[in-house]
Amino acid sequence: MSAVKSSPVHGPDTLVVVLHAYTQTPRHLSAVRAAVAHEWPKARLVCPELPLSLLSVADPNEIVAGLLDTIDAETAAAERAHAPITNIVLVGHSFGALLARKLYVIACGETPEAPFEPALTSRGPKTPSGRLAARPWAVHVSRLVLLAGMNRGWRITHHLGIAKAPVWTLGAAFGHLVRLISGRTLAISTIRRGAEFITQLRIQWIRMRQAHQRAGSDAPGGATTVQLLGSRDDMVAPEDNIDLVSGGDFIYLDVPCSGHADVIELDDPAHGPARKAVFVLALGGSIEALRKASVVPSDEAFSTPDERTRKVVFVIHGIRDVGYWTHKIARRIRQRAADAAETWATETSSYGYFPMLPFLFPWYRRQKVEWLMDQYAEALARYPNAAFSYVGHSNGTYLLAKALELYPCCRFEHVVFAGSVVRTTYDWGTLLASDPPRVKAVLNFVASGDWVVAFFPRFFEFLKLQDLGSAGHDGFAVSRPQPGLYQVKYVSGGHAAAIQESMWDLIADFVVNGHAEVTDTQPVQQRRSPLVALPGRFPPAVWAFILALVWCIWTLIECLIQAVLPQGSMRAFATGFALAAYLVLLWMAVTRV
Repeated sequence: MSAVKSSPVHGPDTLVVVLHAYTQTPRHLSAVRAAVAHEWPKARLVCPELPLSLLSVADPNEIVAGLLDTIDAETAAAERAHAPITNIVLVGHSFGALLARKLYVIACGETPEAPFEPALTSRGPKTPSGRLAARPWAVHVSRLVLLAGMNRGWRITHHLGIAKAPVWTLGAAFGHLVRLISGRTLAISTIRRGAEFITQLRIQWIRMRQAHQRAGSDAPGGATTVQLLGSRDDMVAPEDNIDLVSGGDFIYLDVPCSGHADVIELDDPAHGPARKAVFVLALGGSIEALRKASVVPSDEAFSTPDERTRKVVFVIHGIRDVGYWTHKIARRIRQRAADAAETWATETSSYGYFPMLPFLFPWYRRQKVEWLMDQYAEALARYPNAAFSYVGHSNGTYLLAKALELYPCCRFEHVVFAGSVVRTTYDWGTLLASDPPRVKAVLNFVASGDWVVAFFPRFFEFLKLQDLGSAGHDGFAVSRPQPGLYQVKYVSGGHAAAIQESMWDLIADFVVNGHAEVTDTQPVQQRRSPLVALPGRFPPAVWAFILALVWCIWTLIECLIQAVLPQGSMRAFATGFALAAYLVLLWMAVTRV
């Protein structure tokens, strides 16, 4: 990482921007502002009110765009007054800490590897290539001070107090409901671990630091970042305070006798003086003093990024699967890459067993997408010079397809889909043709008898519901040959046909080289099974058959009870008990299988 800048100056050419937390206002930061004014009485201080009320659906990118305009106006006014600002310090609490980081990233300019969101690129200076250029004042940002920042986002864990956990759980459910009904996202949901805003920020931060390192110390992107940690933070888990995106670049300071909310209460009679001392050190202390007081807020020291690894492949399983096969395919890919010049690494993490019923609900699938992008950001920090490839099966294909839609910073070289549940009309063309390409090549396996995809995801695509589809049964629909998109029709077998051992060499070849040829050793046939293909043409009929079968089984059970037991209370009890047991079995079948 780059060298940090020296400690800030204390004159009238200093601008301090202070950003408050969710559900708070500038009034809550009165003690922080007073501390800044006491230490730097001549500095300019800006503390805007942000649209972060309890039920706010404000886009944090829009908030950041407004903050950029504010600083643009402040620096321009200073220039006109012949008193230019030469030092800027960004201070943020909780949500405000993430906004401060995003504000700095955008101010430092857009990189080809991590494009900015449309809300941020619509205004501001542009480079000749059309990307958002660095603000002139970005080089003057010397320090970021983050108070109880959620570097990796929030999540519901055992670290939440017994009173807070139920409230956050209900709040998360309410957020899903708001999104389902209105299509809008609560502001607090945008900083959930793995969500678009926070994951984009983490990736953009990595790319910003890399660009600064390449350009040199005079370029923007090298500001010192100091994070203040509450000694008893009951909202953010320790591992969510730390972020491999920041690595060893952040300076962490413990704030005694402080939680997530009261870390900003510097005027508290009992603990205020101790908190204020740490804040003042973070604000204007020398780099030497900061490093001397810094702590590592975990049981392990920061890991050093592996800059030698040039290729990484994700192998991600699907529904009704714990993913043991992913390790075997990953090993085969490593074997195939043994003669390659690049060093390879594999990522086979599991998001756990995912039954059929939860898979049918979009908010559950979105959680897994966020999990994948959290893994992506971690891998990007671990292997900063690597290009990523991907092998996905079933829900694993959906995760990547959705991630490519939602996260502009997400990009892969070679992508392999097996048992795909992605729409047949998915727009690979745009991804393959972008500059630089977000995906270089795609290989999609279509099975001959994938009844799982033909009867269930195809049902949703048939009725134009949700964003599931039958690419694993029908293939991707292309009107003309699409460069970079390859499909193998039809692999003999069902939903798992393309991840059987006979296909591993073909998968490995494509991941390593971007091309592969089907040989006689692969079980490929010319047609699909008519037992799957015919019902798959009209999947609602299959669902109607399943419902009818469920009803018939219950009717048979009820008839047996009536035949065995005489009419009366015993029969009524047996019928009620049997119905309850039958419903439980059905529930277990759809939530455990």
